[in-house]
Amino acid sequence: MTAPIYYSALELANLIKHSNSGAAVVLGGPQATFLDEECLGRSAADAVVLGEGEQTMLDIAASIESGGMCDFDGVTYRDEDTVVKNPDRRPIAGLDNIPFPVRHLMPTEKYSPPKSTGVISSMGCPFRCIFCASSNLYHKTFRSRSAYNVFEEVAHLVAQGYENVTMLDDNFILNKERVFEFADLLEEHNLKFDWSCTGCVDSIDEDMLRRLSEVGCNGLFFGNESAANETLEVIRKGFTTEQVIAAFDVLKKYNYTTTASFMIGLPGDDQQKVIDIISLAKRINPDFAMFLVTTPYAGTELYEKIDQDDIELTVNDWSQFTLAKPVVCTSALSTKDLRQLLVKAYVSFYMRASFAARAVAKKQLRFVLSPVKAVVTSVVCSLF
Repeated sequence: MTAPIYYSALELANLIKHSNSGAAVVLGGPQATFLDEECLGRSAADAVVLGEGEQTMLDIAASIESGGMCDFDGVTYRDEDTVVKNPDRRPIAGLDNIPFPVRHLMPTEKYSPPKSTGVISSMGCPFRCIFCASSNLYHKTFRSRSAYNVFEEVAHLVAQGYENVTMLDDNFILNKERVFEFADLLEEHNLKFDWSCTGCVDSIDEDMLRRLSEVGCNGLFFGNESAANETLEVIRKGFTTEQVIAAFDVLKKYNYTTTASFMIGLPGDDQQKVIDIISLAKRINPDFAMFLVTTPYAGTELYEKIDQDDIELTVNDWSQFTLAKPVVCTSALSTKDLRQLLVKAYVSFYMRASFAARAVAKKQLRFVLSPVKAVVTSVVCSLF
């Protein structure tokens, strides 16, 4: 469960219990983890899984089958009219022991694009960005699967006919040794498929970029967030604008499809800082730019310090926490300012003749127009 679907998930839980009172309804995900007692107080759900649920859900299933209660670590549960919050479960140590997802039970033929899927090769993040809940969700630990275990999963996927894989880690390229070992395995076994991953500009170098391009990696996503070094320091990104520029200068030597994200409305942001973000986006010139409104999700330091760090919450409706609709303002930027600047950012970046020419040449135009139109339409509609 995530913030935008919070109310829908609670409503669904109520509908299920109404139609079948004997059904066990369990909630999970970041929103449920950090608002566990509230979730049970506002719905008929029986329990909430706290954090990672691979082992916890097995324990819950066994408990239900034996007629017992969910009275073990990693669960907040309902005991008649009382909500019982248990301690967090210890993080799973051996990620290689977790079975691969059973994808054949899912209607993957309905997915878009077809023959595509995602792989999670690690849990958690060693960094402490104030707007991200990943660190707290995974108990401030970072664990990764072995390169061979990840290779086994993608080999299985290719054998099943998948042609495109997205590595969904917070930072797939964090461990350079593991990245190169994974690349060597792909080459050794002549495994051919398109894949993409996430990364951080201070984790890459030209040797890695060259190696990844040799083994089918054709897409990289980077969260750059701001063009102001003082802002990057405040939100604890751990790199500078100069490193962002240097990384994208190197990326241009290779045929990657690059995506860069930026956040508008961070603590200390004003009109000029947002204009600088737009200028930086044009300077590094990724294939796709995502301009997101700062959103203080539950479980983040930003949420805990709301109204303290030059960020004021203006909306108390979780369904509006979409990253496309302003739910905060700063001392220098109202929600109206943020809406207007968001439109300005998208129009300024995507309505350039040079961008259109490149998108046509790389056959990317159809991937750009629909999401940009959706974001701009959403923001414009919210003005009225």
